[in-house]
Amino acid sequence: MQKVNFSERTKRLNNFFEPYYLWLILVLASTLRLYQIAVRDFWYDEAFTGVAVKEKFPDMLHMIINDIHPPLYYVSLKIFSSFFDYSVYGIRLFSAILGVLSVWAVYLFAKELYDKRAGLFAAFVAAISPFAIQYSQEARMYSMLSFLLIMAAYFFLKALKTNETKNYIFWGVFLGLAGLTHYMGIVFSATFYLVYLVWNIFDEKDHHQEFGFQTLKKFIPSAGILWGYFSALLVFSFWIEKFYRHITDLGDNLKWVRPANLGDIFWNIQMFLFGTPLGEMSSGMPNPNAFYGIQQTSVLSGLTVLITGIIIYLFMKDRKKTAVLLVFSFGFFGIVYVLSLLGKHYFVSRYLVPGAYFIFTLLGIWLSRIRWRYVTSTFALYGILLFFVAHLGFSTGWNILQANSGKYKNKNFYILTSFDYVIAKYYLGENRLHLYNIDWPIYNPSYWAAIGPNLKRVESFDAVANDPNALIVSNTPLVSKHSIDQSFSYGRLKLVDSYNNILVYRIKK
Repeated sequence: MQKVNFSERTKRLNNFFEPYYLWLILVLASTLRLYQIAVRDFWYDEAFTGVAVKEKFPDMLHMIINDIHPPLYYVSLKIFSSFFDYSVYGIRLFSAILGVLSVWAVYLFAKELYDKRAGLFAAFVAAISPFAIQYSQEARMYSMLSFLLIMAAYFFLKALKTNETKNYIFWGVFLGLAGLTHYMGIVFSATFYLVYLVWNIFDEKDHHQEFGFQTLKKFIPSAGILWGYFSALLVFSFWIEKFYRHITDLGDNLKWVRPANLGDIFWNIQMFLFGTPLGEMSSGMPNPNAFYGIQQTSVLSGLTVLITGIIIYLFMKDRKKTAVLLVFSFGFFGIVYVLSLLGKHYFVSRYLVPGAYFIFTLLGIWLSRIRWRYVTSTFALYGILLFFVAHLGFSTGWNILQANSGKYKNKNFYILTSFDYVIAKYYLGENRLHLYNIDWPIYNPSYWAAIGPNLKRVESFDAVANDPNALIVSNTPLVSKHSIDQSFSYGRLKLVDSYNNILVYRIKK
């Protein structure tokens, strides 16, 4: 009798809170994304964003075109962050808002594909993912790209179900906007045709039908599909000329991306669930966060078995819906992998962020289908693994130096690497900056989009020493750093100020 009463009380409690579950998840997502959002310094890519939006509008467009970027994120961010004086907080807040909207969009998508319970679990997984949180706190376009593509997927599902032209057009508009945010939106566009094929091939009405002309007709795009792609093209059309120029030059900008292999798919899923080192530690080709006392291979192997088991479990429950979800996630990864085989290397975790949200949806739908004791066990194990994540730290000194920059009114700042120069340009402005590249003094990076032709630089330590107002800013102690410039004299340096990891030196006379 007590058991029945407890069950009834639990049911009544659930019925009371059910209308608020989504709001609670969105509040949790907002809290996690706003927590310490402005503490971490900008790393190079974020500094590029900050420098760009501080420019006048025509100069910003010229800058992003030269660095092979479409315009929507930068234009939207410039307008938004202007209300916050282009501060770190204001620039990152834009991404955080879009990150929370992405959690909401995941809910809509999973609910449309399955049901409300699936939507809530999928949204919860997306809300707590360290990877999703990290890229919702970065001054880059990945949160915006993810939101637009998830919304495109949502309207695409509605269009497949209703065959209403308006839903196909909404899908196309969001897809076109995604392409104007990041060119991976264009790569992702191919997944929608694959989903269309899967939707038709797994049609419950005629899945026992023999292969023939009717089967071949399933491969022909419908009028709605054509309307959607046409709408996307129309939205993107004003940028086509720039895109063509960019796509022919893109290889030079992505030489740092290594060729992909099939193992990279689950390697990236590990990043989606456990995050990557923050800031400059995640630049280039990032790795998943390491664990104290746990081998990466053990986590990767366990994760591979788990995801494979989940796919088999869901496929047995509903082949059509699971196939659709797999195309949105693994199909997207597969397209990027094939492009890598063709010499177009885009297999980088941050470029795959939209696919991550569909992985979160896959996990959320699985959790919504299993018993509560397995749900709680899964989250308990996940929490334990997150507890053992080894945090490597991150830079915070630039933010503090900027807050104290008033004490250096008549000083000139000398920056020691081209990458640090871009970061310093955001925090300190260009007027008092000089580049002294101690590892390659003769190198002139003025052609970099974020640096520009107004760069002031010197090629010897003597030139710095002859400036009575010179201060050298470094993110590492200048005691044993090798320099090609043999005139560099560490013994003449005096540490003036220390802002956590950012050090300010003057030259002794």
